[in-house]
Amino acid sequence: MNDRISNSRAWVLDVDGCLMRTARAGGAGGSAMPGAGELVDALRRAGHSIVICTNASQKPPREYAAHLRSAGINVADDEFVTAGSAAADYIAAHHPGARVLVVGDEGVADPVRSAGLELVSPASATLADVVVVGAANNYSQELLNAACLAVDAGAPLYTTVNVPWFHGGLGKSIAVSATIAAAIGWTTGTVAQVLGKPSAALGETLLHRLGTPAGLVTVVGDATAEIDLARSMGANSALVLSGATSPELLATLEGAARPDLALADVAELLEFLTPSLSLSQGATS
Repeated sequence: MNDRISNSRAWVLDVDGCLMRTARAGGAGGSAMPGAGELVDALRRAGHSIVICTNASQKPPREYAAHLRSAGINVADDEFVTAGSAAADYIAAHHPGARVLVVGDEGVADPVRSAGLELVSPASATLADVVVVGAANNYSQELLNAACLAVDAGAPLYTTVNVPWFHGGLGKSIAVSATIAAAIGWTTGTVAQVLGKPSAALGETLLHRLGTPAGLVTVVGDATAEIDLARSMGANSALVLSGATSPELLATLEGAARPDLALADVAELLEFLTPSLSLSQGATS
């Protein structure tokens, strides 16, 4: 398995607890982990494909990418995928022409508009075709009522995440979109379909963006969600112990739930990869 990771040519890199140490999703307000910027630069110099992927969904990808650049991690806007942008991609592909009610902020609304879909106002007299939940600071009663009415009438309910807690290396807080989606689901007797990590829907989006066979892709993250995502993609899994997963929890993981490689942090991953990256860089120069 270590050889498969060393031979990987495409990478899905998590943000919170992996590239960034933060208490808020998407790296917001945080600082770069040691070696994070150097790892991204080394992968790029070696000619490898990179996608930075976070379950954050409150802001558009370009804003999260800009924050990482300000922290010294050289990420392009189009290399950044959020659970919100992945949700928009999925809905556009599976519900073309749908009228979408976004229960969240611009992190979902902006990608939905960019995908050419119509946004529905909660005050609209016509119910939405699709309801998707993302993160926001506030959710009005009018918005939640419109969402519940649409789902109760048969609109599919999607959520960016379904994990209860967010971990970014500095304590934990609730994953608010999962909490709101669960409330809508409770009211309507519906279970929301997840479009962020670790869903197969996200895996399809990532493999399409990378354009690389799954066996040459490694997913790097700090949580079991990234391990599950790698398995859904048929990709390799590298776990860093700088965020949500402790050495004690790692010891309990077995079978497919266990990562292919576990390291202290991305600095140790860079050290592990340096020999193979040097060979890749030599071959492309």
